[in-house]
Amino acid sequence: MIHSELIEEVLSHLSVASLLRFRCVSKSWCCIIDSDHFIKKHLNQSIIARSNHSLIYGSMEMGLYSVNLDSFDTAHLIQPPVDSTDFQLICMSNYCNGLFLVVAAESLVLQNPFSRRHKKLPDAFPIEFPTDYSSLYAIEYYGLCYDPRKDDYKVVRVVEFHNLTGQWTFSETEILSLKSNSWNKVERFPYPLPLLDHRWEVYLNGALHSLLKDISHAYSGKTFKIMGFSVENENHYELMLPTKIPIENISMNLNVLGGCLSLATASEFHVGIWVMKKYGVEKSWTQLLSVGQITINSNGNLSSLRPLTYSKNGEKVLLYVNEEKLVWYDLRRNVIVDVLPISFCPELCVQSLVWPKESSLQSFIDIAIPIPFNCWEPKPSLELVEVV
Repeated sequence: MIHSELIEEVLSHLSVASLLRFRCVSKSWCCIIDSDHFIKKHLNQSIIARSNHSLIYGSMEMGLYSVNLDSFDTAHLIQPPVDSTDFQLICMSNYCNGLFLVVAAESLVLQNPFSRRHKKLPDAFPIEFPTDYSSLYAIEYYGLCYDPRKDDYKVVRVVEFHNLTGQWTFSETEILSLKSNSWNKVERFPYPLPLLDHRWEVYLNGALHSLLKDISHAYSGKTFKIMGFSVENENHYELMLPTKIPIENISMNLNVLGGCLSLATASEFHVGIWVMKKYGVEKSWTQLLSVGQITINSNGNLSSLRPLTYSKNGEKVLLYVNEEKLVWYDLRRNVIVDVLPISFCPELCVQSLVWPKESSLQSFIDIAIPIPFNCWEPKPSLELVEVV
């Protein structure tokens, strides 16, 4: 008989789709795969080995798809957790250990597209306008984080109040603990968030990160700063930029690359990528890439650049160029070696079995439909099967 520890080790290298099938092999295999210990081991193994990663692209309104980064053979339609004809979508959150949020006008839904599970979360506090509410309007932002100290997944909601000229006045901040299933108000964010689509792009080390225009240094040449918000301590802190990074007449994007913070810069003639090898240590910023624009984009017109992931051997980096194409860039030869047929809002997400433990919320499992990779038409609504 094969020892259970050996079975666990072998299973930890498999895809989520395979693990869902192998739960039916035996009761002991099912217990292994469903255990908290194994779910965390599988997640860590996938992150370390750069395996079981998917690109998620598209939109919830037009069709959201995932494709395995290792094969790029079949795209899978991600079933919306709620009927798109019955709700007004506000945004989707960042991806966190295989999970993300779907935020609609009447509901907040947690989803794991790989284990095909979703559940509705408790409603947040109603937005309360100050007495002079006629001169203000509100914008909501959402982020999803993991608190390793409490082993808890948390939703951060920031409500910004702006005057009629668009100027930020103040914010209200709330955090939902999925373990306790309750919202709590915390200290206000002391700065406006430069976020697109009502969400954070960068989650790392139990914190949400923002790249801000730094008006306090308007006359010193320092025009950007990185701010982090920790869900563990519920505090704000600044992370230093690379000392040699150009700061004038450039576009700059903050990302996560290979488990590290990264900055991508694009100017009229030059492109650069910096990586913070040791989190929070200014001197650990390392320049990964420094080339002319024409090297990345043959027509020389490069307005934005976002690195998504390394190849398994670490010799290539996947770049999202001008929000219109994906390319593999060879770091040794300094050339583009492949262009991928995805151009619409790709995001990297690790496949996982992660699911917060909370028994009082109704949970559902969706049926996934594989779609040939060259087929982009969304399929009809899929049946939802309640998990008993």
